[in-house]
Amino acid sequence: MKIRHQRVLSDEQIRDYHETGYLNIRQTLDPALLARLIATTERLYDEGRSLKQKTKHYDLEPEHTVQNPRIRRISSPTELDSVYVETAFDSILGDIAADLIGGAVKFYHSKINFKLPHGGAEIGWHQDWPVFPHTNTNLVALSVPLNASRSINGCLQTIPGSHKRGPRSHWENGIYKLNCNHTMTPEDYTNVVDNELDVGDVVAHHGLAVHGSSQNRSDTLRTTYIIQYAAADAFAYTAPVVDSTHRNQMVRGEPATHARVEAGVIELPPDFSAGYSGIYALQTAGKN
Repeated sequence: MKIRHQRVLSDEQIRDYHETGYLNIRQTLDPALLARLIATTERLYDEGRSLKQKTKHYDLEPEHTVQNPRIRRISSPTELDSVYVETAFDSILGDIAADLIGGAVKFYHSKINFKLPHGGAEIGWHQDWPVFPHTNTNLVALSVPLNASRSINGCLQTIPGSHKRGPRSHWENGIYKLNCNHTMTPEDYTNVVDNELDVGDVVAHHGLAVHGSSQNRSDTLRTTYIIQYAAADAFAYTAPVVDSTHRNQMVRGEPATHARVEAGVIELPPDFSAGYSGIYALQTAGKN
């Protein structure tokens, strides 16, 4: 059943998003849905304890054991439990995505990131759109913290206005890094914003917003459900890095009958059609 778009953001919030490339939205999710989302995520994390190696859905740190689980990502959780589908498609998040995209919106992928305590890996500076380029850059990611997200546990960091300066190279010396660290300037570092959030808050960021996160220096796990949305008229040029049976399904509005193509030369990522090793492996080893 298609859900009709109901506007939920103010003109000021939408202007702020287009100006800075990100938007923090406080106390957004329904508490009952949020409680189910947290409980289900805890269950899936516990089920991953017994894994010996990476699977389609679970990405593990090399030090992972049953006694000391080191799960760093669950990809495509919408395939594992309907609560993730409900959150991405049926909740207020679909309306927020449509507000920010400015029209019909479709689902591209989702994942749960776990920032492990005592040194959970930092995520280098990067943009989403160059990793999965589309015919236009009207992509938005919504991040839903499932526990408090703070500077000390590696909250999302964004650089205001960076989305207006176009895509940056995520290759360095012929190696695909899946980060643009080498393009960072002193001004970029001066302007970094820590998006500190409470449970129930949401942060949105544009597909060209430069963002990353530091290591988790706290004693507790930081967990975030991330949903990537795209404008209905944006079509991917390359194979998905996180595939899903729900990819390209409409969230609000009708499917596009035409692609909107932004002019320019597009730097392509590697061909991930045979598999994607993950952002952690690529940023650490510099190769797929």
